[in-house]
This record gives sequence, C-alpha cells and structure tokens, in this order.
Amino acid sequence: MKMNFFKKLFYPPNYICMPIAGVEICNSSVRYVEFSNKKGNLSLKNFGEIPFPDGVVKNGEILNKKVLIKSLSDLKNKISADFISVSISEEQTYMFYTQIPDLKKDAEIRQAVEFKLEEYIPVKADEVSFEYHLLRDKKDGDGNLFVSVSAIPKKVIATYAEVLDQAGITPVSFEIESRMVAKSVISKNYHKTSIIINIKDDYTALSLVVDGNTRFSSTVPIGNNIIRANLLKTDPAAYDANGNLSEKVVTYDATANNDSFEALLNIFSIIKDEVRKFNDYLISKASDKKSFLSDQIDQIVLCGKSSILPGLTNYINQSFNTEVVLANVWINTFDLNNHIPSLKFQDSLAYTAPIGLAVNSIKNLNHA
Repeated sequence: MKMNFFKKLFYPPNYICMPIAGVEICNSSVRYVEFSNKKGNLSLKNFGEIPFPDGVVKNGEILNKKVLIKSLSDLKNKISADFISVSISEEQTYMFYTQIPDLKKDAEIRQAVEFKLEEYIPVKADEVSFEYHLLRDKKDGDGNLFVSVSAIPKKVIATYAEVLDQAGITPVSFEIESRMVAKSVISKNYHKTSIIINIKDDYTALSLVVDGNTRFSSTVPIGNNIIRANLLKTDPAAYDANGNLSEKVVTYDATANNDSFEALLNIFSIIKDEVRKFNDYLISKASDKKSFLSDQIDQIVLCGKSSILPGLTNYINQSFNTEVVLANVWINTFDLNNHIPSLKFQDSLAYTAPIGLAVNSIKNLNHA
C-alpha cells in the first residue's frame, strides 16, 4: 500500500496518459531516461546528461536555483514527456521500519503510521510527506503489522517543485533515490537480501534491500571524483575524452604490481568496511523476529561508473561469502536478447536512478 509523495493535481485516465521521464538531479548534472511502451513492451527511447558547475546542488540540497533552472529548461527541450518523476538524494530523506496495529482501512493505517513518524525522524509529522509499504503477510509476536516508511520533508519537495515549475516542467512524484535504484537493479522476482553499492560523483551510497524493499541506506564520502583523482596521479591516460574509464584501465591486471590499482586499494577498503557494517547490522538484527531480516547477505550489486573498476568485484567478494555482481540496469525493463539499448554498459551503470524512476512510473500508470 502506498501514499504518493506528490499529490497529483492532474492525473489523466490511463488511455490518454503521456509517458513520464525519470529524472535524477545529481551534484554536477541532471540525468534523464525515457522509455517507449508499445503494448507492454518497453524499449529505451531517450536518455542524456546535462552538466552544470560545482556548487549548484550538494547532496540533494539546491544551492543555486538560477543555474539549476537553466539546466532544467534545457532538459525540457530534450525530453518528449509532459511529466517527470524525480529522485531525491538520501541526505534529504528518511527511511525506517516499524510495527502498527492490525488495521484494515487505509485511512486508519496511514494515521497509525503518521503517529510513528516523530519516533524515528527529527522532523515534525506535519512537516513531511510520506509513503508506506504494508507487509500484510508479516506480523510480530503481538500480531502487529510490519510497515516500511519513506519520508521527505515538505520544504525539500517545495524547493524542487519551485525550480521545476520555473523551468516549465511538471513533476508527478518525488521518490527516494535508493528506492529507485533498487527498482532498476534488483529483479522484481528476487526475494532475498541484497546490498547495493552505488558509486556516485561525491559519495558512495549503500542500501539494504530485502524482498524488493529498501530497508535503510547510508553514505560514504568516497566517490567517482576521488577515484578519478587517485587514478590520474598514477596514470594520466586513465580516462578518455568523454570522462569514461579508458580501455587500458578496464583491462588492468589487478593481480599484477600495478601502481594505478594499488592507488585504489585504500578506496576499495573503505567501501568494504562500510559493507561490513551492513553485514554486522544484519547479523545483530536477524535474531529479532520483528525485523524479518535474514542472517546473511545473498548478493551484493555494484553500480555507478566506477563500479566497473578492475578488481573491485573480486576485492569485495573475497571479504564476504556471497555473490558480487555488476548491475544489470535493464533487469526489470526488457530482455537484452530482444532489445539492445543505445546506452553503453559502462554508462548505464550511472543511470540507475532515472531508469528506476521511469520504470516505476510506468508500473504506477498501469495500476492507476
């Protein structure tokens, strides 16, 4: 059961609905994705990235509205969709799980969740918009229902809505980034426990996903920019003209005494230590029947452009007795045997949030 973050003022009937683009506003750019939907068969229609200078957005906080509005105005000219769905960075949002009485009516459930908000987040209940996912098949020992809750402060939504409005763009929803990344890289048929490692420009976001639901997330101040700086110190040709890792780097022999690979080991270690914290939390909570957590991680999924760095997958795999894979961002979208998207694999790893947003919007339209 869900309650939308952004109350739709206009939501046309399904048969006249226009497509919705997925849009991620990052620290240094706006990324977007659109799909074509022909009789339920999706294909990649449009994607792109609009860069802007440093200092415009920082960890989800808009610092320079004027410059961002200019970039969003450019976005309007690049997409065909009349509506967009927007992700909000982890630093500006909240997620938690809780128990509520076994209620039947949606209004009663929503009220019970609202009463719980101030127990878990440092914001007054009337100052946030929230949605919840009710696990009716999960109950604690007292017969209470288990509920996952996501919340975004209304002032954050208002700021994003303001700049989008001034750019002439209509948002239909605001979603938490990590939840949309999971919509992209975790198969809808996968019901086990996953950790997603998403390497962004200025930080790495880690999220725990159980049975398709994002349980919690955290960030580490290590991202593509630091990785890039470390690589360029030892190999000036580590990146091509488009800012992508060069073929030389992608084919590094991680087992050799390679200076560039050695420069990355400390960064890899920091990421591994954060995954270890997730794992320790999982073990500590597994004995609590109210958490409905497994005592093990079944898979670790890597995404973000730097996730393709040679040795990272093996480095993490050696530390945990679990499968470590690079993300397939199309896993819930289409079969690569039937449709080959124009977005290259390495680049696609940075588009997880807008892909998840676009796919989630199509799913919501189909159930409208």
